Amino acid sequence: MEPKARTPLIPPRLALFLVAMALTEAARTMTSVQIPIYLRELGANIQQIGLFFTISLVFPLLLRILGGWLSDAIGRLRSLALGSLAGVLAYAAYALAPTWQAAILSPALIAAATALVFPSYKAYIADRTDEALRGRVFGLSETIITISWIVGPPIGGWIAQQSGYRWMFLIAMLTFGLAMLLFLVMARDLTRDGSPAQTNVSLASLRSSFGEILALSLAGGLVTWILIVDGIRDVAFKMSFDLMPVFLRDIAGMTKQQVGLLDGIFGIALALTSLPAGWLVDKTSERLGVVLGIMLTIASRLTFAFAGGFWGFAFSWTLLGMGGGIMDPAYSSLIARGIPSRLRGIAYGLVATSLGIFSLPAPWIGSQLWGWVGPRAPFILTGLLACLAVLPAWFKLALPKASLHDTKPGLR
Repeated sequence: MEPKARTPLIPPRLALFLVAMALTEAARTMTSVQIPIYLRELGANIQQIGLFFTISLVFPLLLRILGGWLSDAIGRLRSLALGSLAGVLAYAAYALAPTWQAAILSPALIAAATALVFPSYKAYIADRTDEALRGRVFGLSETIITISWIVGPPIGGWIAQQSGYRWMFLIAMLTFGLAMLLFLVMARDLTRDGSPAQTNVSLASLRSSFGEILALSLAGGLVTWILIVDGIRDVAFKMSFDLMPVFLRDIAGMTKQQVGLLDGIFGIALALTSLPAGWLVDKTSERLGVVLGIMLTIASRLTFAFAGGFWGFAFSWTLLGMGGGIMDPAYSSLIARGIPSRLRGIAYGLVATSLGIFSLPAPWIGSQLWGWVGPRAPFILTGLLACLAVLPAWFKLALPKASLHDTKPGLR
């Protein structure tokens, strides 16, 4: 008898999907680290930058659960195409903004893009992978997509340095547009994309899905503790994340291109860590990945606060990339195994929304600490607060390897 053919970890259709996702990430990473500096060039001071990003956090709160529900209702690829269109419009708005106040339209559109793209991406992979391989698939997927973190920020920094920020946003807009075309091509064959066979968009469907996921969130089980642990972590990290590029330019004296290179170093660390992290999840447990990721990110912020010179900051961003690379497959796998497949889109949206609620004032608080205590204060406090998430992550984020909610891939 001939041996059974081995199923590839990343089949061709999933590979094409990941190429499109990499393009969306390239557009985002090309610009994200430069936006605080762009706001400075539009006339914003440190407190106004903190206010800008605090306001920016409101938009995801309004849209992420809705985006996750739409992913469950109309299909992953259709949601991804709509999200990519929102991304195109977002970067067009940044390029045309005459003042930092006018630029606030862009985060609203980016929020719509991420509300549709993020839960659909996670749910699409969860729907189409076996549980025994899910951690590795998430890890490898993050590695492929994270290539954009390696090439995107340096390219964005180079374009901004040579031609200005408006050209950088134009290139990002075109990149998002190419991703949209790929998602539209893939969405033509809805019987094979792991999405629902027919749309189910109604208020009754929204109420039903939201009621189910809310019950899971308040039950005191796995979903509750995911929200608590990641909420603590996110409050701490959002307090200082958007201030990092400003610190690098105003305090450390880095150029725009050096800031882009540092974000590229982050991408290299993220890419090299994600696949081994997925293997670690499959062989041990998700909670180990979450705890290691939190500890590495704490070390990153404390290193950043006291770093001297380019390579000191590069080490800090390397630790940050390693922390993200370890945490993401662990969280993705944990949610996929703990949530029924029909609710995965809204579940990923809910986790992102709850984090936004917890961390809403964090950027503003960080900017005030910068002014009251000193530029290093937000980064030190981030490290101290994040320590509070380590123990509940270890003791509460545990789930047996066999999940009652798991379904065979591709049968939705």
